[in-house]
Amino acid sequence: MCQLLYCCWDDGLVFKLVLLILMLCPLTINSSFQYLTFVQQWPRGYCTVNPSRCQRIPLPTVFTIHGLWPGNFTKILQICTTTSYTQLQNFQDWNNRNLRWPDLAKPLPTMQNFQEPRFQSFWKHEWKKHGTCSENMYPEATYFSRTIQLSNIFPGSNPTVSSVNSTIYRAISNHVPDLMCVTPPRQTPALVEIGICFTATMTTIIDCPSQFLRTGSCGIGTINFPA
Repeated sequence: MCQLLYCCWDDGLVFKLVLLILMLCPLTINSSFQYLTFVQQWPRGYCTVNPSRCQRIPLPTVFTIHGLWPGNFTKILQICTTTSYTQLQNFQDWNNRNLRWPDLAKPLPTMQNFQEPRFQSFWKHEWKKHGTCSENMYPEATYFSRTIQLSNIFPGSNPTVSSVNSTIYRAISNHVPDLMCVTPPRQTPALVEIGICFTATMTTIIDCPSQFLRTGSCGIGTINFPA
């Protein structure tokens, strides 16, 4: 079952959130993790704070996927098994994943060289670091297919941290999101990522655990949401 949520700034700022969440069927829970954080990155925010690493042209104009991160309420989980990543061999499969989950630090490959390891290193990293921690419940193919959900946030000018938080809070049924900003030297903090937390079965949105929130990186005042 899919749930479509829509919200906008009450004061008319050009900020819209469309979140399409694929609600998954209940599965047997792997006891090593208790919840999942669906992390999206804002490409222009990423490139504002990482100009030398930003190689993707054209740059996506919507939020893209960073990853799906399993966790529990006592510690951050990473690299839970040694299961290797499976390289995509079909260009259409690669392109379909790339549309939602691009590697902003790499240029677009061609049909002739997309199989080079560098063009799948981001997905390999996310699988090995995070995906293996939910492998008993979401094998690799399932992990990637279930993670690809549509989320679009259209940037405005310079909203405050509280207004971003409250807008997303309302959009996800009054649950606490996770924000991550990076502050370039002598500049306003730039919004780079937004995380939305789910139960392990991804059937319910929950508050992101307060002990792991990165929202403090955004300060308490105005943040930069680069258009």
